[in-house]
Amino acid sequence: MKRLLLIHGAEVIALLLLSAIPLVVNNAYALGLLTLLAIYGILLIGLDVTVGYLGQINLAQAAFLGLGAYASGLSVSLLGFGMISALAMSLLVGLVFGGLLAFPALRLEGPQFALATLSFSALSETILNEWEGLTGGAQGLQISRPALWGHPVTAQGFYWLCILFLVIVWLAMRNLLSSQWGRAFEALRDSPIATDAMGIGTYRHKIAAFALGSALGGLAGGLYAFNFQYLQPQSFVYELMVILLLGVVLGGRKSLWGALVGASLIALLPNLLSNRLLFQIISILGFGIVLISGGRGLIQKTVRPFQAIAPMISMGLLVVGAALVTNTEDWRKAIFALMLFSVVVGLPEGLMGFAARFLSRIFHVPPAPLPSPASLDAALPAKSADNVPLLVLKDLKRHFGGVHAVDGISITVHSGRIHGLIGPNGSGKSTAVNVISGLYTPTSGSILLHGKPLPGNMFRVARVGISRTFQNLQLFTELSAIDNVMAAMKGVYHSPLPMVLLGLARREERRAQSDALALLELVGLQRQARVCAKDLTYGAQRFLEIARALARKPELLILDEPAAGLAYPDVSNLIKIIWDIHQRGITIILIEHHMDVISELCDVVTVLDGGRVIAEGSAEDVKRDPGVIEAYLGTANKITAAGVQELSANPG
Repeated sequence: MKRLLLIHGAEVIALLLLSAIPLVVNNAYALGLLTLLAIYGILLIGLDVTVGYLGQINLAQAAFLGLGAYASGLSVSLLGFGMISALAMSLLVGLVFGGLLAFPALRLEGPQFALATLSFSALSETILNEWEGLTGGAQGLQISRPALWGHPVTAQGFYWLCILFLVIVWLAMRNLLSSQWGRAFEALRDSPIATDAMGIGTYRHKIAAFALGSALGGLAGGLYAFNFQYLQPQSFVYELMVILLLGVVLGGRKSLWGALVGASLIALLPNLLSNRLLFQIISILGFGIVLISGGRGLIQKTVRPFQAIAPMISMGLLVVGAALVTNTEDWRKAIFALMLFSVVVGLPEGLMGFAARFLSRIFHVPPAPLPSPASLDAALPAKSADNVPLLVLKDLKRHFGGVHAVDGISITVHSGRIHGLIGPNGSGKSTAVNVISGLYTPTSGSILLHGKPLPGNMFRVARVGISRTFQNLQLFTELSAIDNVMAAMKGVYHSPLPMVLLGLARREERRAQSDALALLELVGLQRQARVCAKDLTYGAQRFLEIARALARKPELLILDEPAAGLAYPDVSNLIKIIWDIHQRGITIILIEHHMDVISELCDVVTVLDGGRVIAEGSAEDVKRDPGVIEAYLGTANKITAAGVQELSANPG
């Protein structure tokens, strides 16, 4: 109850305050700025989907604002649309063009993605500027604000309409980003490989996220057009891109409140900077914030000296500039650049992240209560028939140029068994697993699951019943333990996107939480469900990755060196966890260098060397096989009891 009152109460108070402004403010210019604040709020919520959740630098949001603005204006002037129909057209234009841009651009990462979106923005501005017959070009486009259901819309009425759209977008995005969609967006930012391996689907979620953010940009553009009632292509250029990025980063990424704070700053900041006294106050406040944040980071050793000192120098330059510069309008671009640099380096969580840490110490907002764990029978797949061929590899090969990493292996994995896969370093174990799971495509040979060929990529392989962990951890580090497991959950989420946006999928969320808690309990992490994955111990992270893989309800679970780097107590816990999973009827392929783990758990062990199978049988049999001893120890002519003992202790 306290949590609901503090969080939702703050939203209601903010809404009431924003709605009451026209009752006390009669100045048309001030009301126009506040209307722009609401429009920018919608725009930045859309931009934050790409920048905050996908972790990509999107330089096209200003272009979508412009395209949406012209779409609504032309819909009214040429097609005679009403206001709501014109705004729907703006949203549709943003959605369509965002989806079309996403298909090629989201195959890129980092600077390449930023350049692709920058190119789109430049192209959009050029088309709007040169297509004079339609857009009016540099002369601009005059727009009349259409009536709303037959009633003329005053400045006050339009402000309330923008606030209404902001509230609708706020509620819909809060529902979306707290659902499986939001977890998927964050997951693919942290580990695209694991996202596909968990059956989430990297590419489709990237496209959906970018198209959704672009649609909100288009909607904001429609409102922008009806607010100013005059458009020019020069309004949607590079300077606006920098200001929008500043708003997202300064307000706080991955935060609706951050988007609202950022919108307030970028709507009001140009006007505040034109007043020298206000500019001096803002620069001093900014310097104080980065000084406090950087000083705390240095004391707690959570940041490097550069991350603390560089923003202080940058904001210090602003303080000096505020004292010396008489006309701040001439220095706007430099001011925005210094502020953006200071925030990105020194305050990556933004003002709302900084404020949230401060307020949490005062109000102590409790986390939302979790439901009771479900039964493991509900969280895990039904037990399948025992000891029948489940996975069959036939003459499987995977070559990298002249390197034959996997060179014609044939293995049959029977259901209900723990099948060990061992071999010296470089023997082809991890490559074989990567081919099975769809990370690599085979050069030749076949992989059959239940007698049917496996599909050729990780996403589809995960969907047909194979789940895995990774030799090098691939957790969603910014998500909590329970959210890591919920992100991979299979068979729980059925609600279509409109129901998610309306908040009608919460029953599925509670069920997913219950199932996730049951899996965390299985691996001993139920008490750490709310802990961020990056803050868990190394052993706990290994166990969390197993719980997340189980969330797929797999028929076949592949564990790629799960004991690597674990201390002895954690190895003992790992053996117990794997045994408990096995008792539930899940087939396991276990790749491991710890021979004691292999000996204690595996029904069958296959040994690889040079990409080929050199032995197969029980753990005791393969340890005494001359070919295995030669592969590990290089002593073909001196097979002794000591050699077998050494192999047992250290097989790789």
